[in-house]
Amino acid sequence: MKKVEVYQILLAVAVVAIIVLLVKPVGCPERAEEPQVVAENPQVVNAAQWRQIDPKEIADNPVALINEDWLALASGKEGDMNAMTISWGGIGVLWGKPVVTVYVSTDRHTFGFMERNDYFTVTAFPEQHRAKLQYIGSHSGRDGDKIKGAGLTVEYTEQGNPTFTDGRLMIECRKIYSQQFDPARFNDDARRIYSNGMGIHHLYIGEMVNVWVKE
Repeated sequence: MKKVEVYQILLAVAVVAIIVLLVKPVGCPERAEEPQVVAENPQVVNAAQWRQIDPKEIADNPVALINEDWLALASGKEGDMNAMTISWGGIGVLWGKPVVTVYVSTDRHTFGFMERNDYFTVTAFPEQHRAKLQYIGSHSGRDGDKIKGAGLTVEYTEQGNPTFTDGRLMIECRKIYSQQFDPARFNDDARRIYSNGMGIHHLYIGEMVNVWVKE
């Protein structure tokens, strides 16, 4: 065999080898990337006592939870927060997001905190703490430290929003809409409610960004 023929054969083999290396066989799947491991990052200061759940896992009947059990609405940051008891509100879905709707009168000290802050929390308590809810619902933060007066203990989420160690269910919300009621649209029942001069309520709708239950 001539040297030229040998070189041609070797060259052809080399070309085939290169093609095999560069061209992926048909039907060969891409290798899946290794999943990124994300360390758990507890959202609540006293996370050992709370368990984070999906909003769809909230077991409470929303009507009983708000109207009968009541909730503590809190807004602000550490050193500058306020809370009030609410028995009006709603839990549902808006724009594809799980939401909480609350109503705050312009008369309430909490109103200013709701206007200044992008987040709020609502907290439900065991029945034995009802007197504490009554206290923060009937006293104003303008007159002193009503949280201390009620005997409640405040803690803060990772985003710095206030909640209560004494609670059993806490929902952290990001405001996505707010508006004051229009008295021109009140029916007779609503007009009677405001006939004593009470400040017109603002509604605040908050997307549920975190939900916790007490372990």
